[in-house]
Amino acid sequence: MTNDNFCYADERFADLQLLRYRLNGFENLSLRQKKLVYYLSEATLYGRDITFDQFGKYNLIIRKTLEAIFLSYSGDREDEEFKRLVVYLKRVWFSNGIYHHYGCEKIMPEFSQRFFIDALSAADPALLPLEKVGTVEALCSMICPVMFDAGILPKRVSKAEGADVVTTSACNFYEGVTQQEVEDFYNDMKAANADDKEPVSYGLNSKVVKQDGKVREMVWSEKGMYADAIRHITHWLGKAAEVAENERQRQYIETLIRYYRSGDLRDFNDYCIQWVGEHEAQVDFVNGFIEVYGDPLGLKGSWEGIVEYKDLEATKRTQTISSNAQWFEDHSPVDPRFKKKEVKGVTANVICAAMLGGDEYPSTAIGINLPNADWIRAEHGSKSVTIGNLTEAYNKAAHGNGFKEEFVIDAETIAMIEKYGDVC
Repeated sequence: MTNDNFCYADERFADLQLLRYRLNGFENLSLRQKKLVYYLSEATLYGRDITFDQFGKYNLIIRKTLEAIFLSYSGDREDEEFKRLVVYLKRVWFSNGIYHHYGCEKIMPEFSQRFFIDALSAADPALLPLEKVGTVEALCSMICPVMFDAGILPKRVSKAEGADVVTTSACNFYEGVTQQEVEDFYNDMKAANADDKEPVSYGLNSKVVKQDGKVREMVWSEKGMYADAIRHITHWLGKAAEVAENERQRQYIETLIRYYRSGDLRDFNDYCIQWVGEHEAQVDFVNGFIEVYGDPLGLKGSWEGIVEYKDLEATKRTQTISSNAQWFEDHSPVDPRFKKKEVKGVTANVICAAMLGGDEYPSTAIGINLPNADWIRAEHGSKSVTIGNLTEAYNKAAHGNGFKEEFVIDAETIAMIEKYGDVC
């Protein structure tokens, strides 16, 4: 894609600036590779509601209510109250829920509760999420306090010193348990497997609840929690396996399907090892419960998905650096005790993101370094990628905003940034 008139900056609302990005080189992929991208993209889209639910117990029902109001509202759409509701809905879409995507504080509506109740009462009941609550009145009673009372579930991830970070966080990874109970639960699990040289990431794919006075896990799998969405994901992963670029890729896709079906974290370890060992395919992806930043205890993986393909030209540049990883390790300014005598499995590719989902959408990373398990990284290496088309979008959208003129030391340096900034 070489359209020089491409507009990278899109809509702006609240504290957000939306960007657009290009799929450079997509037209050069083979038909089989494009099918692979499509199937993996469908698998990515089906994880969206998992992330919404993980980020807050009421996120999905609030989002669906707002969407119903937006679609069926028959009043004046130029009314300031309605326009504020639209902005709030967009923020909910952007943040995968009612909490700010970065600060984690609750986003407070700028429209009145009275307007919301009236709009909800007038909405098409067929569009409203009434399955679990029964009536519009019950729906209103459930979600209005959560939306409008700043003191109820105020923060998605609480890190307040001295507080019970489990009971004071609004994320939906724990229910009916305290921080101490969760820590004891997993400490016992780790102690029982203390000699394991290849440990699993305890708690990565489950919600912890208390039932009949006992702490237990609700595992996220085809036969457990989020089964509906996960069955759709595995269906499309199965289609992707049929058009995999090579046998190793087909194998790790099938292992990922096995993990989604079993919920067994040892299957996830197998998948990670197989995934990190495959380097030849041009199309690759991440799909699963990966990063733990959304959990105050750093245990639970938020669901995320990204489908990407290599930017071959830019990858050549980065591979020049990664092929000399041993030199950088040997000459790094750290204590020799902590240097690796043999650097293994370091790959550095520049990729183009073709589809984003869950915790990767729409506020996404511009690079990925996985897997997270230390022992897998030590024994099998890691994959490190820079997402080139997203970095390009950031750089291009920033042209002319005055930042460089304000903070770069001199005109000569600005000229160098202008010349080389988009290719480094």
